Amino acid sequence: MEIILVAIYFALLGIFAWRQWQYALCWLILIMPAYLIRFNFFGLPTTLLEITFGAVFLVWLVKFARVDAGNLKKFWQEHKITTIIVGIFFFTSVLGVVSSMHWLKSAGEWRAYFLEPMLLAMMIIGRGENLSNRRLLLALGLSTLSVSALAVAQNLGAPTAPSLWNDNFGNRVTSFYTSPNAIGLYVAPLFFIILSLKKYVVEYYQQLVYWSLAGLAVIAVCLSFSQGAWIGLAVSAVVFGYLIGQKKAAMAVVVLGIMAIVAIPSLRSAVMFADTAGQSRLVLWGHTWDYLITSPNNFIGGAGIRQFFEQVERPLFNVGVSEHLIYPHNMFLNFWSEIGLFGMLAWVGLLGCWAYFAVKIYKKEKWLGACLIGALVALSVHGLVDVPYFKNDLAFIFWAMWGVVFVIQYNLNKIN
Repeated sequence: MEIILVAIYFALLGIFAWRQWQYALCWLILIMPAYLIRFNFFGLPTTLLEITFGAVFLVWLVKFARVDAGNLKKFWQEHKITTIIVGIFFFTSVLGVVSSMHWLKSAGEWRAYFLEPMLLAMMIIGRGENLSNRRLLLALGLSTLSVSALAVAQNLGAPTAPSLWNDNFGNRVTSFYTSPNAIGLYVAPLFFIILSLKKYVVEYYQQLVYWSLAGLAVIAVCLSFSQGAWIGLAVSAVVFGYLIGQKKAAMAVVVLGIMAIVAIPSLRSAVMFADTAGQSRLVLWGHTWDYLITSPNNFIGGAGIRQFFEQVERPLFNVGVSEHLIYPHNMFLNFWSEIGLFGMLAWVGLLGCWAYFAVKIYKKEKWLGACLIGALVALSVHGLVDVPYFKNDLAFIFWAMWGVVFVIQYNLNKIN
């Protein structure tokens, strides 16, 4: 029965995508938390998100790939450095599977975290001239609605998902996820995508949706009590305010932030890595660094995809001094341990490409460019103490935003 229902969903979505591919793409972006709906499809483990991606990609492959191949070729020729960076990132991800002791499990994560999300970006860029900036940004912004609304509902008494390691989260909400931090990792960068929709807000009902969506996003991040997300959102808000000309307000936020750190012991401890979570991070980073410098092979190649816990943490895990984590919780060490030194450098390059083209957009449309830069800052700052990529929805949303930056820049150039 399960297979029949999934097959019907796949077929109906395929028909819809054939007739309205752009709206099917938006549907894919809207249902990112659907990766939590897991099942076997003809014996293969998969998720509703992957089934949705499969239908959208298959239609693109049959109907648009031949035409879009020319657009992609033109894009890669005009952006050679970007092409090299993406190529290195992809190649090192493949090596991360090959070097793994459990390559079959690693291949499953590679498909979900690298192959499919990168194909999503390729589709977005290939279809770029046929896609609406407004619809793409709206889909990204609206994808926070279910996550934020459930987080608020949980604060009012709705049940929460069980913790992966039976952790006690107290009053912290988790939305669809097994960790409160996941809310900030998903919602905080997309908060600035929501703000980018301001130029399209005209009617009263549009303003109501706009402010409700933005407000829910901020409330959800606050209720998660994710200090990394709070700091990421605060830093990105300062950068955003400065970019849109609100320099006094940005400086006021900086001053208030410093005063809060000095006055609030728990916040001061978090910033100084003196609390339990901070100490755990320091131990985890130390273990990761020790592993990387053990041999040239470890330093260059890392541990391999899905191998961090087995190779690094399990041999040294001490429940009294560290958390049961499967990544180093620092975006540089995350990629370094998973896909090696050059993979980590390629990740930095991908962020640099985002920044470079967002700045170009900023020079043409200040508000839109500032929002895209704000999203990047939120992701990067929070990523210094967490895992902003290695999760199905986060990998997809990163590449969706990355692709959208290029599409917006291309469409602005076409107008001008």
